[in-house]
Amino acid sequence: MATREELSAQASACNDAESYAALAKQAAAEPADLDYAKELLAKGESNCSFPAHYVAVAEGYVAVGDNDKAAALYDEAADGCFDAKEKAETGYSIAKFLGNRDKGRALLEEAISETTNTTELLSYAGYVQDALQDNALANKLFSKVTANCKSIADYQKLASDIKNSGNPTTALMVFKKAAPSSSETADVVSFAKGLKDLFGDDKEVAATLADAESNCMFPAQFVTLAGGFMNLLGDKDKAEDLLEQGKNFAMSGEENLDLATGYASLLNDQATAKDMYGVALNEFSGKEDLLKLASAVAANMDDKTIAGKAYDKLASKLSTPTDLAMLAKAVNDNLGDKDRVASIYAAAESKATNAAALVSLAGEVNANLQDPAKTNALYAKAVDACKVYTDATSILEALAKNPADAALAATSLQKALELTETNAQVLDVAQRAQKLTPGDNTVVIQALDKAEANVSSLDEMRKLANASKQLLADDAERNDRISGKLAKREASQARYTEFQNQEKTLTRPNQFIALAGAVVEELEDTSYASQLLTTAEEKMQEAGTFSFAAYQPLIVSVGNLVKDKAWLARLLDLAANNSNTFAQVRNLGETVSKQLSDTEFGKTWTQQFYAAQLEKLDASNASTFEYNKLAKAVKEHLDDDAQAQTILDKGEAKAQNHFHFAYMAELAQKWGNSSKAESLYAKATAACQDASQQRELADLMRKAGVVSTLAQAATPSQGGKGTYW
Repeated sequence: MATREELSAQASACNDAESYAALAKQAAAEPADLDYAKELLAKGESNCSFPAHYVAVAEGYVAVGDNDKAAALYDEAADGCFDAKEKAETGYSIAKFLGNRDKGRALLEEAISETTNTTELLSYAGYVQDALQDNALANKLFSKVTANCKSIADYQKLASDIKNSGNPTTALMVFKKAAPSSSETADVVSFAKGLKDLFGDDKEVAATLADAESNCMFPAQFVTLAGGFMNLLGDKDKAEDLLEQGKNFAMSGEENLDLATGYASLLNDQATAKDMYGVALNEFSGKEDLLKLASAVAANMDDKTIAGKAYDKLASKLSTPTDLAMLAKAVNDNLGDKDRVASIYAAAESKATNAAALVSLAGEVNANLQDPAKTNALYAKAVDACKVYTDATSILEALAKNPADAALAATSLQKALELTETNAQVLDVAQRAQKLTPGDNTVVIQALDKAEANVSSLDEMRKLANASKQLLADDAERNDRISGKLAKREASQARYTEFQNQEKTLTRPNQFIALAGAVVEELEDTSYASQLLTTAEEKMQEAGTFSFAAYQPLIVSVGNLVKDKAWLARLLDLAANNSNTFAQVRNLGETVSKQLSDTEFGKTWTQQFYAAQLEKLDASNASTFEYNKLAKAVKEHLDDDAQAQTILDKGEAKAQNHFHFAYMAELAQKWGNSSKAESLYAKATAACQDASQQRELADLMRKAGVVSTLAQAATPSQGGKGTYW
């Protein structure tokens, strides 16, 4: 077609194999200059690097009739193929231009097996059909392209990709594979929308929708199809006709709801929609149905009255805080009726009994009513309901997201601190407190104090030291104290390890108590000792019964080793509640008054304990001997003459015979109250009914070291049976 002279100028611009090959093909066209074409191909060959280069030059040699040279270059191209695309293009060229279909097929099939890209597979299908004339393989490839399409949306995306690649005919052919059965109305409308969106063919859309009409049997199908005609084609008359047909099939609340929504949303026929929504309301009673109805009315009707009635009907059927909160949100979102929303939240609150429910409800109220006072009241109620640490932290996390009332934050932190079980949790409260109550370190200080008291390992001591420096950097006394404890703990770590290894071998409460004593003596670590004593108490509790003999060493250790007043008071209350005999009462009083290092506490507690015992005697019409025993314990354990005499006086009022008065007289004599003793002995003498009782009294007085007229008169008399007393 072009002469050497005409092509020479273009040849000077060639700089790669493909441009030389293209120019060579022009030289080979009639009137052909095959020599010049071969010169150009030789230059192109010298620039070959990639398979595409060799293919281009090979096609040039085919054009000049040198198939052997072309075959050699195709071999170079095939050997250099790296990816599927190169193999497919090389195979296609070999089959198409060299005519070697077997070799071309081998490369194409290899490329097909290596790719999943749909656009490429479609291209390969075209290669197969064009170069190999193999329709079966081409159809197999086409099926492979659509194998992953499960829905209309999948086919639509694939068709869109094909269309965008410049092949709209193939795209339409692919998308039509998604055509659903005409009885699947919703799918038909979706398919019709795809036709509209991809190809803009209203005629095809109308035909597709029309095919589905004869299969409509339920109102929902008529509504869906009417929506297709209205939204895709703007055919209001057809939409209205379909909805009228649907009326003939409406039998249930659900079907009336579907039609009502169709009339409202498609035709804006508010009157007809209102009537049908009303029918649905009368027939609905389930939660999901009523919610669906109310949402549809709120979305489609100018008059929200029916929606309100649906929500009211639903409210009467709900019983859990979660369901009521859901209803409140729906009313808020759909009606914006704050009064109604507040009323529903109040009903939810009345049914919320645990912290989690109240925290959730508080968050809902805050989001939907923006009522800080009510929100904080719910959080406060949640604080009171907290049972475990995570309950309290859920409140703290909620408060951290919104500006918190200072008093509420402080109360919530206190509750969280109270429920902590590990030092990690205690330090967590301290960190939260610094953020929630900036400028007020009350809870931070309390938390660090608690953590310091409960440290159980070197790691915990290090974490405490770091937290103290971070949170209370200005508290030099605290930080120095904790640093000192840390240094001591680090220095004594070997001994701690020994103690902890020993602890693992212990099984009985007294063993843990003894180890606690050793820990305090050697390491002065009351925190570790507290943990050991706690374990001892837990093992005692496992017995299921109370024994003062078992608890007495624990009481003394808690009071003297770790000096935990709250713990000690709890143990003493436990012991007091289980003191059912006077021997138990006396043992407890003696332990507290005589064995605790804090003598003032011991005396005060014992006084209160014995006072309570006196109240029990008064209430139970006790005997004089019971009063006398209590009076004696008060004197011995508290050296409280006044209280002892008061109890003795109560016993005197109960005395009935010479033995009663004589025993009280002996006590008064021992306590140095001789006048009281003399008075009581006189009452004992007066109580004697006969000589035998007088001799008994005289004997008691002699044994008590008392010399009196009665005692002297009752001299021993000898008889055949020996001394009388």
